[in-house]
Amino acid sequence: MNKKMKSYRIFGPLDMRLEEVDIPPINDNEVLIKVACSGICTTDRELYDGTMPYFEQGLSKRPMTAGHEWSGFVAEVGKDVQNVKPGDLVVGDISIGCGRCTNCLKGLYHLCDNRTELGVIRYDGSFAEYLKTEGKNVYKVPEGVSAREAALVEPLATVLNAVRRTGINPGDNVIVFGDGPIGLLNAQLANHCGASQVIVIGLKDVHKGKIEKWGLKFINSSKVNLEEEIIGIFGNKADIVFEDTGNAAAFDTAVQSVKPGGKICALSITGVPKIPVDMDYIVTRDITVVGVLASPNSFIPALNMMASNKIDVAGCISHEYPFEETVEAFEYVRNPTGERIKVVVKGL
Repeated sequence: MNKKMKSYRIFGPLDMRLEEVDIPPINDNEVLIKVACSGICTTDRELYDGTMPYFEQGLSKRPMTAGHEWSGFVAEVGKDVQNVKPGDLVVGDISIGCGRCTNCLKGLYHLCDNRTELGVIRYDGSFAEYLKTEGKNVYKVPEGVSAREAALVEPLATVLNAVRRTGINPGDNVIVFGDGPIGLLNAQLANHCGASQVIVIGLKDVHKGKIEKWGLKFINSSKVNLEEEIIGIFGNKADIVFEDTGNAAAFDTAVQSVKPGGKICALSITGVPKIPVDMDYIVTRDITVVGVLASPNSFIPALNMMASNKIDVAGCISHEYPFEETVEAFEYVRNPTGERIKVVVKGL
């Protein structure tokens, strides 16, 4: 194997360069992956443009290689790794815990004080020919799931974690704010998990047909009185609301859409230090607010759902770029047309 590889390194805001670097050596507990496909997440965009809060918090440091939504083929395994072998198509969890602290022992490895986030904190990510990660965080992709589809298992696992944490009951009426990839996966999963009706709220009609094809309802909030539309469909406000936009201004609107005794789940990082919200509305209506981070213990069920075609993951991929056009792909994500959902970069 050639000891060098190509990697897109971020040196500063909007400063991403294609570099030739060493292929990372692996330890006994690690796996080397030949990257097949990578999805561009909002986190990746924020790492690229410099707005990611982790920089200010000292967690993310440049130069770095982003990319945590990926699929790839095992190239090499450490001697202690037993769950995968060279040639396997695999995906990997973004969160890597120490395995020894209180949270890790509870299965909450994404809350480990010494955690690594692949492509975000310490470990370099997937916008490169190869990446390495710990073997315990790698999962085989089932038959029937393509490499491009598998690259979206991380966002699907994230919304699966959110749905678990929030607890959708059969017959609940659900609202999802946001018609990006997280919102569309979240809405499909809520529908599959027994919600009576699911409304997706966005600002443009471009994905309306796709959303309705999945048996969901769509509201363009720029054209209607949102509260009247919601009550007209549900007969009341929502049992559960997911805020998937990352838009700080949308959060209080999402709160106001929850009925008394309901729940709101915050799934997106806004990038602003404080958000105005009507706390009296939350308290006087006994509303539960759930904050959700990452996708612990969710990759295997997410992969199984993809393999059984329960969720239309491929329908959330709108654009594909070759590896050589990674910077162009990031620029498109920064300045998209209305048709964008998930942008995928194919590996070399």
